[in-house]
Amino acid sequence: IAELGNRNRPLDMVIYRKGDKDYVLLANSARGLMKITTEKMDQADSITQKISDKAGMQYETLELKGVDQLDRLNETSAVAIVKNAEGVVSLKSFPLP
Repeated sequence: IAELGNRNRPLDMVIYRKGDKDYVLLANSARGLMKITTEKMDQADSITQKISDKAGMQYETLELKGVDQLDRLNETSAVAIVKNAEGVVSLKSFPLP
């Protein structure tokens, strides 16, 4: 139901609720974190043909890049293992978007 970019691999994801909506927060290999709404996800069309870039479910790209692992810390925050461009690994917590 989604092609999130050529040569982009999903690495980790969490589902959370903000207000009255559910979201998927997806860490991936090529872009910043992706915030994807679950609204109408069950009605999304299948992707049956080759896609050269992106298609399907819409998402919002967040600034945090280099996330290798992701988890919810609590109802309002997440925690991530992040590797910067120099290869330095750190643990970061942040509010769920």
